[in-house]
Amino acid sequence: MSSSPRVGAIIFDMDGTLADTFPLIVSAWNAAITPHTGKSYSDDEVIARFGIPDPQMIRRELRDKGGAACEQAIELYHGHYRQRHREMVRPFEGITEMLEALRRRKLPMGMMTGKGRRSASITIECLGWNGIFDSVITGDDVTAQKPDPSGPLAVARALEAPAKECAFVGDSPADIGAGKAAGMVTVAAGWHPVYLEKIRRMKPDVWAETPADVVRLVE
Repeated sequence: MSSSPRVGAIIFDMDGTLADTFPLIVSAWNAAITPHTGKSYSDDEVIARFGIPDPQMIRRELRDKGGAACEQAIELYHGHYRQRHREMVRPFEGITEMLEALRRRKLPMGMMTGKGRRSASITIECLGWNGIFDSVITGDDVTAQKPDPSGPLAVARALEAPAKECAFVGDSPADIGAGKAAGMVTVAAGWHPVYLEKIRRMKPDVWAETPADVVRLVE
């Protein structure tokens, strides 16, 4: 882990940073979309569609199918997402211990996720994270998605923390880009392999090999 400036608050991405939700997202996507398109989507095909909240992803994919089909697919998606969550999703190794350690230090913690509020709330509930984060901003709560900095900055304002004293921890180029644009300390979640080479090229301020490295930022 490289050195970094002093950190007074930490903001986390969710998918691929705190929890391994990608398999569930792909499964829910196929449950919702395949009945309308007749196509089964690979992990890479679904991940390539990330960047906007899940309901917007579905509406964009089915824009030629009509509003009723879109709304039906959104309901199918969220039903599947909730039904299979406890079976398919776990925090990454070390995340639970990291969150407990940060709470003991009374460090302000927030979340900025590009997913929609409905699915974000399901994950927070199913993983027992209610009350862990002092502010949660989702893709539904902002008009411009990451790498635009408005989401992380909204969390910083809610935490009453100057942006320059916040660390933004994420696993994707959009996360690192948003953190840099917000003037925050950017921390790469190096424990998730999907985007590693892309974010390496972006030169985040801190490369965290494990969640324990995030705790060391405030020690």
